[in-house]
Amino acid sequence: MHAFYVIAGIAAVLIFVIALYGSFEISHIPHLAVPYTPKDFGLAYEPVSFTSFDGLKLTGWFLPAKQKSDVTILVLHGLGSNTGDMLLNVLCLARAERWNLFLFNFRGHSDSEGKLTSLGPLELKDFDKAIAFLREAKPDETKRLGVYGHSLGASVAVVGAARHPEILAVVAESPFARTRKTVSLFAKKFYGIPEFPFMYLALFITRLRLGISLWHFSPLDEIGKISPRPLFLIHAERDQRMPMKDTEALVAAAQEPKEFWIVPGADHGEPWMIAKEDYDNKMVQFFRRVLP
Repeated sequence: MHAFYVIAGIAAVLIFVIALYGSFEISHIPHLAVPYTPKDFGLAYEPVSFTSFDGLKLTGWFLPAKQKSDVTILVLHGLGSNTGDMLLNVLCLARAERWNLFLFNFRGHSDSEGKLTSLGPLELKDFDKAIAFLREAKPDETKRLGVYGHSLGASVAVVGAARHPEILAVVAESPFARTRKTVSLFAKKFYGIPEFPFMYLALFITRLRLGISLWHFSPLDEIGKISPRPLFLIHAERDQRMPMKDTEALVAAAQEPKEFWIVPGADHGEPWMIAKEDYDNKMVQFFRRVLP
């Protein structure tokens, strides 16, 4: 019996240690250098900053349209990415000279303050503050709003648009369906760690560390609320991080009007590189139709 308790104790400690490691991996931000600024492409821009709900300084760029416009498209990056990294994806929108663009860094990315990610809930609050800042600082340029997001940014765009009726159009590239399922998928695929009991405990520990639950952040439960505003979903055919079944579930849950494009041969983050001409054309034409 004594041996049983020893083994059980060792097992419990091992489970806790693995779950604690999982919690740190969940909230860790992989840092990518800022590869470009708008200046590199001859684009006019204004560096801006605003304060998150919990007092962090968040940074970004406001790119005014060449011709005065009352439309601003918010651009949301993925985990570990940043505004400079996203410039390549939206150069087509900037060069169309029809819309203002607002790119900002989520907490802990680039030179925005903060050290941890929540994979959705806290970034959604950053998005809320970005909209509030924009509408106060640029009222004439933000009478109409759209949003384009990639990966984590796409997931925030979906949930954010569902909760902000002032967002009139959404492009979401490679969003996940639910944070908790994505965490479990990554744990199993990249670390060989099963969902139960490790990820349940890891998510609980993460909640204690961040002060917010990741469990209920679910674009799948929110995407239907975007209708009747137009939605354009983009998926990379070979994406191992955001599986096709998740995107198909999102497409099924979304209401009309909606568009869906699968980019053949592309992995996560590659649609723009694999199909640049089609990508640029589809992005520009979508926003021209819905935010003329």
